[in-house]
Amino acid sequence: MATFESTVKTITSNEEQVYGTLSDLRNLEQSKHMVPGNTIQDIEFYEDKCHFTVNPIGKIDLSIVDKQPYKLIKLGADNAPIDFHVNIHLNKASDNQTNLHVNAHADIPPMVKMMFGGRMQQFVDQFAEALAGINYK
Repeated sequence: MATFESTVKTITSNEEQVYGTLSDLRNLEQSKHMVPGNTIQDIEFYEDKCHFTVNPIGKIDLSIVDKQPYKLIKLGADNAPIDFHVNIHLNKASDNQTNLHVNAHADIPPMVKMMFGGRMQQFVDQFAEALAGINYK
């Protein structure tokens, strides 16, 4: 299984507010403008899932499959051509700051990782950046 890691993003809000916002995926709507339209399109958000189309892969459904209050939100792919999941990790940095880190795990062979690993890393980095750009107040 290949793993892709984002850098740590610091959010000026406590982990309860960040977790409360991110545990309802409809709140990601406000970061939709940060997604490059040439790679990800047709994004729809619901309380516990989201749908989008990735060129050239096709439509992908992500659903919340696990939550650990104030620490972790795990998203699993429902209909992707490969088995993968995305973890959003939250850690208290101070009373009013939370560190956010995203990682993705994909069940892909090494040759496929060589071909598409850059795109997966780009997705993880852009997703973390989009999450950091949400208003958590």
